[in-house]
Amino acid sequence: MTDKEKQACDCGEQHDHDCDCGDEDCNCESNILTLDMEDGTKKDFNVLNIIEHDGKHYVALSELDSLEYDILRFEEVNDQVELSIIEDDDEYNAVAEKFDEIFSEDLDNLEISPEEN
Repeated sequence: MTDKEKQACDCGEQHDHDCDCGDEDCNCESNILTLDMEDGTKKDFNVLNIIEHDGKHYVALSELDSLEYDILRFEEVNDQVELSIIEDDDEYNAVAEKFDEIFSEDLDNLEISPEEN
C-alpha cells in the first residue's frame, strides 16, 4: 500500500499523505482505498470504519456505490498495510457483530427531516 492509500486507513497514526486536490498544505482525508486485485487490476473501495477487537485491527470496506461491505483484518508490517481474510468463523462473527452495532448506531443517529410537500 502506498502512502497515498494509507491516507484512507484512519488508523490514528500520523502519516504524510498527498492527495489530488493540488494544495500542498491540504488536510484532506479520503475514505477511498485503492487495492491491487489478484488479477492485476486495481479497484477502489470505501473505508466505512476501522475497529480494534482482541488486539487486532479490522476494516469494513465496500465497493464504490455498493451497500454491501466486506470485513478484513489488517496490520502494518514494515511500513506496509497488509489486509487478510478472516478465516476463523468465531472471530469473523464477533467482529461482524461489532460493525453491525456501529452501523446501526450511525443509522439511529441520522437526523432525517420529513420532506416538505
